[in-house]
Amino acid sequence: MNSPHSDNDTDKWLEQLSSATHSPKGDFSAEKSYSMLQQRLKPARRKQNLFSIQQVRTAVAGLLVLVGLGWAFHPYLHPVRTLTASTRTQTRCVRLPDGSEVTLNRHSRLNYPESFGKERIVELNGEAYFEVSKNPQKPFRVKANGVTVSVLGTHFNVNAYAADSLVETTLLEGSVSVCNNANGEQKILKPNETAIYRKTTGTLSIHAMKDAQKEITWREGILDFEDAPMEEIARELSHHFNVDIQIADKQLRNYKLNAHFHQDETLTDILDMLAPIGRFTYHATKNNTIELKRTN
Repeated sequence: MNSPHSDNDTDKWLEQLSSATHSPKGDFSAEKSYSMLQQRLKPARRKQNLFSIQQVRTAVAGLLVLVGLGWAFHPYLHPVRTLTASTRTQTRCVRLPDGSEVTLNRHSRLNYPESFGKERIVELNGEAYFEVSKNPQKPFRVKANGVTVSVLGTHFNVNAYAADSLVETTLLEGSVSVCNNANGEQKILKPNETAIYRKTTGTLSIHAMKDAQKEITWREGILDFEDAPMEEIARELSHHFNVDIQIADKQLRNYKLNAHFHQDETLTDILDMLAPIGRFTYHATKNNTIELKRTN
């Protein structure tokens, strides 16, 4: 006696089952699928019925293998797209896929994935202030020119321009770990502390601050320096105006002063104000470079 269902019917049901499990994100249950086919496949003869069940078991097992392979190879077959946010003469706010917010300083670049996987990893060249959404299951990491900053959810600032000899990480709220990528050394920061990585020596050190909020006044277009050496001021002005400021004299590089500038002031305005105080002159050379020289 022939089965009430033809081979074509069986093929159609198997095709439907395969379609339901084609995507790694599909809702697949081997137990449900097997039960569904078992109810539909009811041949009149017991021997024929047992043979059909064995075929279904083999088919379901094969589909399970395919689904597993789909999950394993899905990230390789469909890689996550990398997005880039960059700035020139203005700051910019960027909202990441997890809801974290990043404010980029002038002439900075941030690379981040279109969607996060098991980890949240971004790459920074320049300066940025991070407000990271808390997610203990997915650590947030910033890779920045020789260091990796790891957090779960906190507020911090990273100053990591490629041309600089320093990478600075300043913590405002929460806790972060700063890792020296060269040797694996780690430093844990507390609020109002800065980790400084020196590229020339490969060393990582921690320095206490009076008020870390002064490190992020650039978000309001303000440059605020308190007892800062002229070398640091020149470095910040270089980033702010995208020029190369060179100080040959060591005494002038270490000369400390207080200064407060607004975004509407030009580089010429600022240097004209600093020159009498620091007792130096300045002039522009080729290749967008400005040299500061100490006067007698």
